[in-house]
Amino acid sequence: MSQTRLLDLLNAQGGVGVLSPLVAQKFATFNALTTSGIAVGGPEADLLMTGGSQDQGLAYINKVDTTEFNHSSDDYEQKGKTGKITSGRYNAHRFDLNWGWTHTDLLKMITKFDINGHLLSTAIPTYWNEVSENFAVASVKGSLAADADLTVDGGALPFSVEMIIDAEVELDGPAENLFVSKRTLAKLKKANAAAYVGPKSDVNIHFAKYADYNLIVTEAFGDDVTVIASNGALVFSTGVVPGEIAMEYKRDADAGNGGGGEVLRTRRSIVTQVQGMSYVGEIDGVAIEKPTLAQLANADMWTRKGDLSLIGIRAIKHAA
Repeated sequence: MSQTRLLDLLNAQGGVGVLSPLVAQKFATFNALTTSGIAVGGPEADLLMTGGSQDQGLAYINKVDTTEFNHSSDDYEQKGKTGKITSGRYNAHRFDLNWGWTHTDLLKMITKFDINGHLLSTAIPTYWNEVSENFAVASVKGSLAADADLTVDGGALPFSVEMIIDAEVELDGPAENLFVSKRTLAKLKKANAAAYVGPKSDVNIHFAKYADYNLIVTEAFGDDVTVIASNGALVFSTGVVPGEIAMEYKRDADAGNGGGGEVLRTRRSIVTQVQGMSYVGEIDGVAIEKPTLAQLANADMWTRKGDLSLIGIRAIKHAA
């Protein structure tokens, strides 16, 4: 029997009761930000999913001082000095989001995100994966705009792997992730086509790679800026805050001027931003309660709290 109603489509794949936990589990476990390593979670970030204020403090670990140590002796009365790992605080923001689909829109979304399997349990997490990537990119762009020390001038040469190697000395770990434009990626492919590996085709929820670097392809930074990031540069958490329902089906008999209409609505709360960059939530002194992606990319929305060496992103300026 052909599926002409949204409810038919839902029931054919187990219904909301089956789909909702599948979507939540798949998105939380297999989203590209965490599977790539560019983002890390943890108990503190997860606490934001328990409700309360959307703005809460998170801790970052300060660089461990390895220049201090004790020389052992046979003097029992001589007490060795001890130290501790210290941490600082930065402000994180939880985005409480939702989106709904009618039957036709849901079919289009499935075709885009799971053209082979046509599974809602794959298509919906992949949709939210793309949303979280957009929020991550916006927070990275805003953080870079907020602090000029996070940008490296690569000169008038086109972007190259050598520039990554030169710039990553400023990071606390190797750069394993690249934010590149389509044009910059095309130049890299021309330089070494064999180094490019496309995203895995099973779920389309993985990043492509170039010479073992994870690729986040975005036009957000233009063709003359490429961003490098170490693993763990971003913090990430997702869930549904108390009082919210992760997935709901609704039929409204009065919609469509009485013709009726159906909507499947999903809800996700997301935390994703650069570790050590504190969320300000204001532009020109005006509080932004529900920021757009463009507003998140504004320099006023962020300020650096962590030591420069602990911020895991750098922008490289180069020829377009």
